[in-house]
Amino acid sequence: MQTADAVVIGAGINGAATAYNLIKRAGIKNVVLLEKQLIASGGTGRSAAIIRQHYSNEELVRMVKRSVDIFDNFDDEVGGDPGFVSCGWAFLIPESVSNGFGTNIAMGQRLGVDVREISREDLLEIEPRIDLSDVHRIAYEPRSGYADPRAITHAYVERFVDLGGQLWQLTAVQGLIVEGSAVRGVKTDAGEISTDVVVDAAGPWADRIARWAGVDLPLKITREEEIIFETANVGGPPRLCFSDMAKAIYYRPDGASRTLVGRGFPKDYQYVEPDGYNQEVDVSFIAETTERLYARWPSFTRALALNSYTGLYDVTPDWHPVLGRVDGVDGFFLCAGFSGHGFKIAPAIGEIMAEEIIDGAAHSIDIERLNLRRFAAEALIGAAYGSNRA
Repeated sequence: MQTADAVVIGAGINGAATAYNLIKRAGIKNVVLLEKQLIASGGTGRSAAIIRQHYSNEELVRMVKRSVDIFDNFDDEVGGDPGFVSCGWAFLIPESVSNGFGTNIAMGQRLGVDVREISREDLLEIEPRIDLSDVHRIAYEPRSGYADPRAITHAYVERFVDLGGQLWQLTAVQGLIVEGSAVRGVKTDAGEISTDVVVDAAGPWADRIARWAGVDLPLKITREEEIIFETANVGGPPRLCFSDMAKAIYYRPDGASRTLVGRGFPKDYQYVEPDGYNQEVDVSFIAETTERLYARWPSFTRALALNSYTGLYDVTPDWHPVLGRVDGVDGFFLCAGFSGHGFKIAPAIGEIMAEEIIDGAAHSIDIERLNLRRFAAEALIGAAYGSNRA
């Protein structure tokens, strides 16, 4: 039987970052990263990959702030090119959420985030093509932006393998070996692996892995849709990334000439099973999202839609992740339920999970509130804007 010091299940961005940080640390070198398909083939590869630091809770602000530092210095910190473009990010809000907006900006500033409120006139100097007539207030983060989700995940995996880690792609997990109250191994279609540490980073499939450990991980899987427009003929893509709560859409540059657009909160969510869900984008989504985009960007009416695709969110009841060890199951660690926030905080997550596993507890950022037991205790984490605007 194959043996390992640790097995990480799922080679999306958070599993890859965790595996890399485990093997980077002294004392744990025999690490296996399992992936039933290919690297970043799940939710990661279809992420909008917008990186913003505006959150309602200190834990996530600290995570994304640390992650931005890593994105910005990725070649030195990890090695490779994450495709990070620090073009800036703007948050456009309606009057109804003004109180929470001010509180979040103040918290971000207190925690060292480069964020400030700007006027409509300030934003129009940066991006004059946008119609801001229904926007009440605007947050601006000059260091934020977007990255390439596949490139950064591959970079983490490449460094992991360079350091001696084992990547098992096209290998499906079929069960866990549990003896008493402890995990003792993983069953795969390529054989069993004996290990005392299992990290469940399986994204939309994480609840299934957890059930094999006797753990109830409350997840719902939502189907998310996005459109790519060719915007070269309308002056190019937006000069910033935008989270546009006033129009309930988000959009960002997609390279030099294209624009990525999706629907944000508030909206109706489609709950699906992760295997065999409909990957065709709904015609109604395209029509509604395009109408909202044109209202914000009148010149974009001449832009042509090139492509559309769907991805998945693994959503917890409070839209916050579940991190760390699980009470009553020694050696089993959760790294799941990211609820659409996982990509932007992944570099910090990798460090935190390594601390939790090797040192016995995360210490660079406190993750106590993000434990699994909060759901049974009805201690859900709140947010200033509700639902997925964590």
